[in-house]
Amino acid sequence: MEKKYKEPIKSEMETTVNVLYGENVLSIYTNKPDIQRKINKIIGEPEKEYIKGKSITGSTWKISLDEKVKISKLLLKVNIFEV
Repeated sequence: MEKKYKEPIKSEMETTVNVLYGENVLSIYTNKPDIQRKINKIIGEPEKEYIKGKSITGSTWKISLDEKVKISKLLLKVNIFEV
């Protein structure tokens, strides 16, 4: 079944990338549907999906900082800085 993403209001779109050194984790949250789809293809299912009704409103991934290949692919193939 194809996932259904809810398009956020333009002024509420966000992508947050945090490096949690104490946990040795790169944490990524986004509510932009195109970025969610791209990250799903590259690194797999998110740790958490935020759902409203039948639509996904945001997703969170946590990647170990030891997974350098995964992080490199993510940064190269997903333009998380697009405006």
